[in-house]
Amino acid sequence: MRYDAAIIGAGANGLTAAAVLQRAGLSVLVIERAARPGGRLITDDFHPGFAASLFADRMPAIPVEIMATLELAIPLQIESPPHDICLRRDGALARLFAEARTPHRRTPLARLRRAIMPVLPGTAWPGQDLAARALSDWPDLQAWALLGRATDPDLAGSAMTLLALAGAEPRRGGLGAVGEAFIAAAASAPFRLGLEASEIVVKSGRFGSRASGVLLADGSHVEADAVISTLDLKRSALALFPWAALPPAMTASAAQFRMGGGAARLLLALKRPSGCSAPFLLPGDDAARAAFRRGAVPLQPALLIDPVSARDASLAPAGGAVLTVTMAGIPARLFDGAWTPEKRAQLAAAALRRIEAALPGTLAALAGIRVIAPPDMEAQLGASEGDLDGGQLAADQMLGLRPDARTMLPGFYLGGASTAAAPLGTGAAGYTAALSLLADR
Repeated sequence: MRYDAAIIGAGANGLTAAAVLQRAGLSVLVIERAARPGGRLITDDFHPGFAASLFADRMPAIPVEIMATLELAIPLQIESPPHDICLRRDGALARLFAEARTPHRRTPLARLRRAIMPVLPGTAWPGQDLAARALSDWPDLQAWALLGRATDPDLAGSAMTLLALAGAEPRRGGLGAVGEAFIAAAASAPFRLGLEASEIVVKSGRFGSRASGVLLADGSHVEADAVISTLDLKRSALALFPWAALPPAMTASAAQFRMGGGAARLLLALKRPSGCSAPFLLPGDDAARAAFRRGAVPLQPALLIDPVSARDASLAPAGGAVLTVTMAGIPARLFDGAWTPEKRAQLAAAALRRIEAALPGTLAALAGIRVIAPPDMEAQLGASEGDLDGGQLAADQMLGLRPDARTMLPGFYLGGASTAAAPLGTGAAGYTAALSLLADR
């Protein structure tokens, strides 16, 4: 069967794109490397009776337009940024959605010009004019960005980070409850689970090349009029295409795009309440930052400790508790080899010593632990270097300076974490990609 669209990835963005395209009457196939859909919006038992969201405890809020379009009814606890930031965020989203709804016609000459354009610093992506307008609406936040991950991956001062930290979570069931709602919205679309997309097929014709389908890891070929990748920019452009299939400017832009620091997670099952009721931060030291830069396991990284079961009692049995620990600035590639069980244990032991000092009695109450390192996030989510932000949150890679959904290759759309819309709302990148595809048809 030939599909109108093939979507790579069944996280929130892929499910949103599938739901929107299905509602418009298009035939859609969703391809997911994992055995089940949901992406990072999953909740798992990591110890008998204890559950947690594996990769993050919160998500950016779901835009109101997406909630209405997909008819999502999820009781959420929303932690919003200041009101003026919310207004600017909503304004930027509205412009991105409006741009996506505008048909983007390319003549053969225009496509040729894009393919041979010189590769220079600041080379524009399609929609960069919109990006400049969006960025101009965030004057204060541009200055804040220079204090954030542009200079230090442990600091949380950039505008993008502010938006990511202030988010939403379900009242019960962890992020898996949100994932189930997105899955239900896209339930009528067929899924190919447990199969990785190994290559996007590019077809040449009279008027140039275009994406025309996907090759899967089992050797099967999915034919499609368009392809949406919800993977990050590097993996989408540099790992999914045969050599020289993309315009040189697009390949160069993807190669120059910088990934940010990876993160690691500890999930702790406790036999009694943790002794804290709100998240708190244990800052990292200079040695941890130096270790990150040279690819070593840091002993004192920044730790965000979150008593998630204090807000959601469904995650732990009666009398027990779940603590999640998110560690910033953890290298995905180590200078002395792979992430072995011994190195994971070393990272966990150093963190537990600090947690015990901050919350005495934690070690005595510990019933179980799970360590999630950057390679696990890369393997399970397809996130390059374990970077869930889709790229470094630096001043030249934030807001509208990120690519939009349309690319230089006709029929190929970006709907993942590296796009301009992604940090502004859960599902926003997939929604923008779907709107762009519909408008271009």
